[in-house]
Amino acid sequence: MVGREEKKEDFLRGSRARVRLAFAAGMLVAAWAGVPADAVTASSEADALVAEALANNPELAAARAEAKSVAARAPGAGVLSDPMLSVTYENDGTSFSLGTEPMSRLEFMVQQAFPFPGKLGAASKVAQADAARASLRTDRVALALEGAVRRAWADLLEARENQRLVDEQIETWKGIDETIRARYAAGMGTQQDILRAQSERTRLLQQRRRDEAAEGTALSELRRLLGRGVDAPVPTAQRLVPGVPLSVPDEAAAITRAEESTPEIRDAAALGERSRLAADLASRGTQPDFVVSVGYSYRGALPLMWSGGVGVSVPLFGRKRSKPLVAEADGLAESAATSETALRAIARARASERLVRMRQLAAEAELDADGVLVQDRLAVDAALASYRTGAVPFVTVLEALGTFYQDRRAAVGRLSGFLRAEADLNEYALDRTTPNLSASGPAAGAAGM
Repeated sequence: MVGREEKKEDFLRGSRARVRLAFAAGMLVAAWAGVPADAVTASSEADALVAEALANNPELAAARAEAKSVAARAPGAGVLSDPMLSVTYENDGTSFSLGTEPMSRLEFMVQQAFPFPGKLGAASKVAQADAARASLRTDRVALALEGAVRRAWADLLEARENQRLVDEQIETWKGIDETIRARYAAGMGTQQDILRAQSERTRLLQQRRRDEAAEGTALSELRRLLGRGVDAPVPTAQRLVPGVPLSVPDEAAAITRAEESTPEIRDAAALGERSRLAADLASRGTQPDFVVSVGYSYRGALPLMWSGGVGVSVPLFGRKRSKPLVAEADGLAESAATSETALRAIARARASERLVRMRQLAAEAELDADGVLVQDRLAVDAALASYRTGAVPFVTVLEALGTFYQDRRAAVGRLSGFLRAEADLNEYALDRTTPNLSASGPAAGAAGM
């Protein structure tokens, strides 16, 4: 009887050591200190991915090509129309009389139309305004691309960090399982503890598969945005580790940047200016245009003749054509001004909402590092100590350890959520689905030409 008690006491001393080893992996909160202090806020890795996407993404390349084509069209708006060359033969009498009759001649005539001064300049300004608006559409695509890259990058960091957590848990449960089996063999544990440990390990394997799927999804999206191949690796050196202070931008400065940088706001202002220029061009439809002609007459043996003339159009119906175009342009200018006001209000609201989200996540992340995770670690230590003395069942340890890892996973999610919220803020999107900028302006761009 005494030998059995001594054997039991020896086992307890050994099992305590094994339990301490088993929980060592779960107590590696201090390992966070080994990660660079800028693990969350550093952006060099994300910046490199964004630069690659801006250089290689086909959607952005298509938008740039479209803007370039519109810009290439602008210089032609201020160019004169082509001159007209005409050849006329006049014959005096019924038989061919060139060179014998003074009225018979072969005439070459050149005519050139000249719009009223200012018309070509007005048309050129409208075309330049269209080119400027096309470049704003490129800005929107670029901002949306950058936001998508940074969000996919945050998703990838989260998936990989969660996989590290699961691997740590699996190693922890391996040690726990060995300890439980040893206690069960000594008659100090139950089969239920063994089965519970096995089920926990199985659930962790399921979670590992989900995290691998999340990583694959993020990789697929990043490769698409970067223009890489389907199997191209996307390494990440940065980590999502609780304890790093998160910097939230100043609200007044962020809102000002949102108003200045949102392409839709700038496009509304550009549309208003384009409409005013179009109204000016349309109003010139009441101004006459001119035609200058020069002619040379060949008369065979007789002396040559030449002619010159100036013609002017009479815009009898110019007002009827111009008035509706001017009204259209004025209406679009008024609409653009109203839209700009509304878009500024939306941009301020969206920026404020994203800053609220960032402040919330930053505050929660601070509580994770300084409160929740520290308290979870102490709870695990207390549960383990009570379990060693037999004061609590093993399920108490399981619950404490499970809560600890769940909270660590939630902390990682908050850090990645902060990165996504920051990407949303700097994307300057007025809605979750980025609207397309309006296309061409009023028809007045062609008025009077």
